[in-house]
Amino acid sequence: MKSQDVLLLVKLICLEQRERLQQRLESETAELLKQSDVPSHDQWQGWEDDAEQDPPVHHDSYSVRALQASLGISKSEIASALKRCQQTGLLRIDPSTQLPRVNSKALLGFIEHGLRYVFPVKPAEIVRGIPTSFSAPVLQGTLMSGGDLIHVWPDAYGNRKGQSITPLFRTVPGAVKKDPRLYEYLALIDAIRLGNAREANLANQMLREKVLQA
Repeated sequence: MKSQDVLLLVKLICLEQRERLQQRLESETAELLKQSDVPSHDQWQGWEDDAEQDPPVHHDSYSVRALQASLGISKSEIASALKRCQQTGLLRIDPSTQLPRVNSKALLGFIEHGLRYVFPVKPAEIVRGIPTSFSAPVLQGTLMSGGDLIHVWPDAYGNRKGQSITPLFRTVPGAVKKDPRLYEYLALIDAIRLGNAREANLANQMLREKVLQA
């Protein structure tokens, strides 16, 4: 498994959740539409520019070309990642829709028990970037790690300064600007990678609730 495989799998989970949400909202009233659980723009943005958001989810959103555009991963890398994930049982092709579907429970198990060992990370130098881990909006008001420094993914347009955290894959800072749900999930994953036992357990519980609720 490669780190871009995890990024791709999390993105596919986000797409499926948005797809289901759209289907529900299409059958409900405009008032319910306003109550969508997708974070609002000012709640989750951690950068200064106004990046273009991913379009509504449809069948083509799962294509290699669309995934390349949303994740910044080359088409060849995406194709290879899809193949690896199918071979390991983390991904299957739905026979009725021919869309890739993630084995979410298996992926969550790997994130909880193995990710920090396969893809370890340590805070580094102070840089400008996008808040992640317990410094991200999704974890504001929860248990915080010791110290005054926050954790950030290096990014020239980030609006905070903190200790540099190498993202799972180099394109993460650009990818999260297009998808607030992806930002939440990857920040929680970083908290699992970085936190002590109590902190990691809290982040893991939050991630499980968000991924499995839909």
